Amino acid sequence: MKPPQWGQIKPPFPTVEAIRAQMLLQINTRREILAQRDAMVVSLQYGLGARNQEVWGLRWASLAGEFAWVMEVLSSGELTEWGKTEHSTQRRTALPGILREDLAEWRAALRHAGHPDRELDFIIPGDLSGPGHGTLDSRTGACHFSENQARSWGARFFTPAVEQVAQRPEFFPILGATPYSLRRGGISLRLRAEDPQTVASECGTSLKMLSDHYAFAIEDLRRHGPRPADVEWRAARSAQTDHDSREQKALLAVTAHGGMRPRQKFLAWFATHRRAARAS
Repeated sequence: MKPPQWGQIKPPFPTVEAIRAQMLLQINTRREILAQRDAMVVSLQYGLGARNQEVWGLRWASLAGEFAWVMEVLSSGELTEWGKTEHSTQRRTALPGILREDLAEWRAALRHAGHPDRELDFIIPGDLSGPGHGTLDSRTGACHFSENQARSWGARFFTPAVEQVAQRPEFFPILGATPYSLRRGGISLRLRAEDPQTVASECGTSLKMLSDHYAFAIEDLRRHGPRPADVEWRAARSAQTDHDSREQKALLAVTAHGGMRPRQKFLAWFATHRRAARAS
């Protein structure tokens, strides 16, 4: 079965926020900074409509106000200025306001963790798990993801989050999605409000590619008019926050009954919740 086209899920934006929220929950067996890193990867790839290899090559110097420059990509473990297509690197793309806020919070988290955040450091550093991880850029002394880290990130962190989110009936169609789906969803989001030529240029693709694979989003714009990406994304995050609040209240309600310990109550509630989601 082919991975789902997120842009065709109406709407795709809450899906991304649900996955991002799931990433942030993964702190039971790992440091919080690593969960925050994975959530930041989701925001970056979605907000920039970027390819996987483009995210790993972004430095703090890549950011310029309301825009980001895609100058380097990670290919076979090596940094290169040449991307997948003719216009995939050396390009400038818009940064939604909510993504700029996520980046500011992430940079503050790195500083709090004692990790360097120089302009030449990578936004997603390769050595957050320890000095033996990642690959050192000999020109700048900054550490980026290694080839193994880049290859395994999806299977180790993204896929488990997708599987958890897909237990909610409304998100079942995303089961089997890959990180590249974040690019598709981000492009679809922009096409609902922006001129296709601008989107093609800033996302490093062609009008033909948009016509062949994103015609539904362009048609959606014609039917419903422009819906700014930042507005849609913020609404999705607000909806996810409301969902999390309801989940927490349900957990507290379960904890208030019976004689089980809090952890036992949580596990019982979680098992019941999963069965109900699967049966729906």
